[in-house]
Amino acid sequence: MRLMSVFLIALLTIFVAPVSFTTVRSAAVIYLRPTSGPIGVDVSVSGTGFSPTDTTCSFSSSSSAVTSAACVVSAGVLTGGFIVGNVLPGAYVIEAAGNQGDSAQALMNINGVPSVGLSPATGQPGTQITFQASGFMPTDTTCTISGPSSTNVILTSTSACVIRSGSGAPMGGFTIGNASPGQYVIELTGNQGDSAQTILDVR
Repeated sequence: MRLMSVFLIALLTIFVAPVSFTTVRSAAVIYLRPTSGPIGVDVSVSGTGFSPTDTTCSFSSSSSAVTSAACVVSAGVLTGGFIVGNVLPGAYVIEAAGNQGDSAQALMNINGVPSVGLSPATGQPGTQITFQASGFMPTDTTCTISGPSSTNVILTSTSACVIRSGSGAPMGGFTIGNASPGQYVIELTGNQGDSAQTILDVR
C-alpha cells in the first residue's frame, strides 16, 4: 500500500504541472465624435486599451489639424478633445499617445469652407435678422457683418457679431435697413481674413 501511494504521488508530480495565466491587453483604440466637420469644429475623443501605467496622453496630427487639445488617461481609458485647425479639406490621421509609448489612430475628415446662414433669410426693412456661421479659422477672435452690394441693407449701428476664440463659429444679428426690394449679398468676415457670403431677400 505504501509503495502504491508513493507511485501515485510520483505520477501526480509528473503530469500535474503548475498552470500559469497571462493577461493579454487589447490593442488601444480611439473614437472621434464627430468623425467629420469643418475647420473650428470641436471633436471629442474617447479611447480604451491603453496601458494602465499611462499617466499622461496627447493628441497629434502630421499637419496642424489638431489645436487646443486636452487629454486625460486613467486605468487605460482615455478621454479628451481638440479643435480642428486651419487646414485644407481632406482626411487626416489623428493619433492619441500615452506616455508609455502606446498609441492609437483614427481618421478625421475635414470638409467644407466658411459658411453663414440667415434667419429669416427674407424680410422687409426693419426686420431683425440673426446669423450663425461655421468653418471659420479657430484663430479668429473678432468678426464683422456687412452688405457689400449696398450700404443701406444693414441699418446703421444695428449689426453685431461675436465669436468665441477657437470655435470658428461666429454669430450675431442686424436689422434690415431702408433698402429697396431685391436680393442683397451679406458678407461675414473674420479678423484673420476668412469670409463667407449669403443672400438676403428684401421684400
